[in-house]
Amino acid sequence: MRSISFGILLWQLLSIQPTRGQAPYLIPVVVHVIHDDGVEHISDAQIRNGIDILTRNWRKQNPDTVDIVAQFQPVAADMEVEFELARLDPEGNCTNGIVRLRSELTTSGTHNVKELVHWPRDRYLNIHIVRNAAGLAGHALMPFQADSIPQKDGIVIQGNYFGNIGTSNDLRSVVLSHEVGHYLDLYHVWGGNNVPEFYYLPVGQQDNCDIGDEVDDTPGTIGWSTCNLAATSCDGQVDNVQNFMDYAYCARMFTEGQKTRVHAALNSPVAQRNNLWTDPNHALTGIDAPGTLCRADFRGRRNWCVDEEVTIEDASYNNVTSWSWDVGDGPIITDQSPVFSYTTSGVRDVSLTVGNASGSINGTKVRYLRVLETAGQGGPYLEGFEVSASIAESSVFPECEGEPCAEIVQGIASGGDRSVRIPNSELSAGSTIALTSPRLDLTSVPSPVLRFKYAFAKKDSANTDRLLVKLSRDCGKTWLLRRTITAAEIATVTGTVAGSFVPGPGDWVHVPSISVPGSYATDNVIWRIELVTGGGNDLYIDDINLDNAAAIGIGELQQDTWQLAPNPASTYFQVASPFAIQTVELFNLAGQRIRTHNAISPSEQIPVGGLAAGTYLVRLSIPGASVMRRLVVMR
Repeated sequence: MRSISFGILLWQLLSIQPTRGQAPYLIPVVVHVIHDDGVEHISDAQIRNGIDILTRNWRKQNPDTVDIVAQFQPVAADMEVEFELARLDPEGNCTNGIVRLRSELTTSGTHNVKELVHWPRDRYLNIHIVRNAAGLAGHALMPFQADSIPQKDGIVIQGNYFGNIGTSNDLRSVVLSHEVGHYLDLYHVWGGNNVPEFYYLPVGQQDNCDIGDEVDDTPGTIGWSTCNLAATSCDGQVDNVQNFMDYAYCARMFTEGQKTRVHAALNSPVAQRNNLWTDPNHALTGIDAPGTLCRADFRGRRNWCVDEEVTIEDASYNNVTSWSWDVGDGPIITDQSPVFSYTTSGVRDVSLTVGNASGSINGTKVRYLRVLETAGQGGPYLEGFEVSASIAESSVFPECEGEPCAEIVQGIASGGDRSVRIPNSELSAGSTIALTSPRLDLTSVPSPVLRFKYAFAKKDSANTDRLLVKLSRDCGKTWLLRRTITAAEIATVTGTVAGSFVPGPGDWVHVPSISVPGSYATDNVIWRIELVTGGGNDLYIDDINLDNAAAIGIGELQQDTWQLAPNPASTYFQVASPFAIQTVELFNLAGQRIRTHNAISPSEQIPVGGLAAGTYLVRLSIPGASVMRRLVVMR
C-alpha cells in the first residue's frame, strides 16, 4: 500500500493509461530449456501446461478463487493478460516456441543463461528453464531494472516449478505467475524484488510495513512465507497473503490496483513492453493465426532393453491433429505419444507422419533406437575402428539429434589407420553427440576400468566444448557420470586452430583410467562418451579399451609400442614389444578365450592356422600388466 522511492519518478514520466479497454493483452512467449539432461529437461507437454496455467491465473480462471478471503473478494482481478507460445522465431521460421540447449550453466541459473540464447525482448517474453535459478525458485527483472540491460531481460525459473504436471505440482505452479508479475512491474506485496545483482528487501521484517508495493488495495504487510490467512502484520488490516506476489505458496489472486499497474507497464515504452501485444508483433511471432503444420519431430531415450516398454515424446508442430508412427516392428501406431516394446535386439529407424485438415508432413530418423542384446559381450572390450568401413559396422552406437553424427575416417588415428571423427565444427553450440558401447558383461573382469584416446583443438579460447563419460546398467534408462573433461582442459593442442583440425601423432592424449564401480560390473553395462558442443573444432576418438585395471596400467608410450604385424594376418603374426611377453591370449568378439601362447620372444611367429576369417582380440601380458590389441585374420 505505501510507496517506495526507487522507480516511481520514471513511471510518472513514462507511464501511459491503458488503451485497449477490456480486450486481453496477448504476449508471445519463448521458453528456452537450458539443460544438462537432468530434471530440468522437462517435456513439451509440461511447458505447454505451464503456459496454460499462467494464462489461467492471470485471467482469474483458477478454480481456487472461490477460497479467496472474504475481505479481498471484491478486489480480486482478472488481469486481462494472456500468454501464448510463439509460432515464428526471430528469422520468421516456424517454431513451437520451445528452444532446447545443453549447458552446464543450468546449475547456476543466474543472468548468464540468457547469454546462451535470448530472442528480441521487444517481441517475446523470454523464459529460461534451469535446474537451479541462482538459489531461487525463479527470478525476473522489473521493467525499470531491465530497460538499459535488454540482454538480461526475462524470467529464469527452475523446471520443477513450471506447470503442475511432470516434475512440478499445484503448489509450485504459482511461481511463474509471480515472476511474470515482476516482469510486468509488480513488486512483492511487502516491497522490492529478489533478483541476482539487485537489492533484495527481505521478507518478514517489521520495517516492511513502512515500504510497500506502490499499490493502494494491497494492505501493508511484512510479507509471509507461510499461509497465515488471518495475519495482520501492519496497522491491524488483514494481510493479502493469497496474493501471487507474496511468498506464502497459497497464492490465488491479483488485485485491481495491481491490474492498473500492469496495464500501465504494458502501455509504457520502458523495456519495450508496449510492443509485445501489438497486432504487428502478433504477426511477426505467428500468434495471430492457428499456426501452420511445419514439422514432424520426436525425442526420447535412444537405448532400450528387449521387452522393455518404450516411450517416445511427440515434438511436432503446429496444429497437429493426427499421428502415424512406424517404429520398425509391428503395426503402425496412431497415438500421439506411443508406448510399445521390441522382442528382438537391433537398431531401428523411426518414422512419424503428422497431419491436419491442411495436409501431412513426415519426419524420419535413421538408426534412431537401439535395442540391446539380451546377453552382454564378455570382457575385455576393445574398439580401435581398424576393421570398420563405417560407424554402423563398428561396435559403437552413435547418438545425435538432428545434427551430423560420427564417422570413421581413414589415415587419421592415434596408432593404427582409422579413428572416429565427430564433426563438431558443423554443429550448433549446445548439441550433444555420443558414442555408446554394446551391452557388456564385466562380471569376470576384475577391477574394470575404461580408457580411450582423443584429439581436439579449440577454434578460439571462448569455446565451451566438454566431454562426459557415463555408465549405465539399465540399458540407458539412467546414467552414472564418471568423468567430466571441462572446457578448460579438453584441448589436446596448444593454442587454437581456426581452420579444419586434423590431428598429428603428437596431438592425441589418453584419458586417465576411469574406474567402473563394483555395482556396475554387471552383465548389462554400457559406457557412453558424450561431447557437449561449444563452438570448437572436430573431435577424434580412438582406442577405446575396457579391461581390468592391471591390463590398462602400462604407460602410454609403452602401450603405443605394443603392435602386431602383419595385421591383417593370414598365416602368422609377431609381437613388437619393449618387453619379453609372458602370455599371448586370443579371444573372439564374444569374449571367449580360444588360444593361449606362453613365453613369446619378439621374433617368434604365432600361427593363426585354423582360425576363421574375422576379427579377434589379443591380450599381451607381462608380469603385473597387459594390453589388448585387435587382430584381423584373412583367408
